[in-house]
Amino acid sequence: MEDEQRPKTKIELENERFEQCAAAVRKKFAGSIAKRRRLIKNLYSDLAKHGSPDHWKRCGDLILANVHNARRIGSSIIVKDYFSDDVPDITIDGDEHKPLNEIAEGYFRLYTKARNGVAVITERIAASEAAIEKDIERSARAEAAIEARDIGYLEALLEPPRKIVEKARKKKKDVGFNGARRFVSSDGFEILVGKKAKDNDFLTFRVAKSLDTWMHAADFPGSHVVIHNPNRKEMPDRTLLEAAQIAAFYSGARKEGKAAVNYTLKKFVNKPKRSNPAW
Repeated sequence: MEDEQRPKTKIELENERFEQCAAAVRKKFAGSIAKRRRLIKNLYSDLAKHGSPDHWKRCGDLILANVHNARRIGSSIIVKDYFSDDVPDITIDGDEHKPLNEIAEGYFRLYTKARNGVAVITERIAASEAAIEKDIERSARAEAAIEARDIGYLEALLEPPRKIVEKARKKKKDVGFNGARRFVSSDGFEILVGKKAKDNDFLTFRVAKSLDTWMHAADFPGSHVVIHNPNRKEMPDRTLLEAAQIAAFYSGARKEGKAAVNYTLKKFVNKPKRSNPAW
């Protein structure tokens, strides 16, 4: 009885502390790796839900290309597939109560959402996989420290990370702006479209940067369109054409057979004096 109640020796206490520390480190890395693997599994599930961006864009393009000759049977739209060599008839789903241009716009929204989602999710998957590799490497080093009974190294792994005090001057917060529709061109450029007249001014003079491309349908009221170019790349003709089509669509020229669209760098855009927000 006396032997059972005796205080633990220093060596016993150190051994106990070491074993607890080693178990905590192993649990930490095992938990982190398992958590990241669950995240990757969920991200792949989200990726599948977005569908193929190319498929959604193809549907929208084909509906617009067949807008005058498409056949509609209930919720089915039968169009010529001009992307295939033999130009077969194919069926695309669409709400029977909506006009074709609205259905096409819906597919383009799905395309933009899927394209953006795929880019973000793919990046997160890559980051999570890299983090797992890092955890595995750190876990291997921890096992080596356990083998060497380096308790100092193990305890350092369990310490909470120190908060870094930022001494740099505070940057201006980005101005929140919900007054624009967002699209992504086939070349990956973000295209912003003012939703309302008052949003046009804010988009052009508060959101757009000097080297962004600005567009507006000529001789018709309509949305301002801005192509973001943060890396100052040469603007591809395909992106200019896609943005011009969007500018024409969100203007009074929508029902015209064709429309001219003015464009320039944002730095050359000046608001006419005494003009209203819808200029």
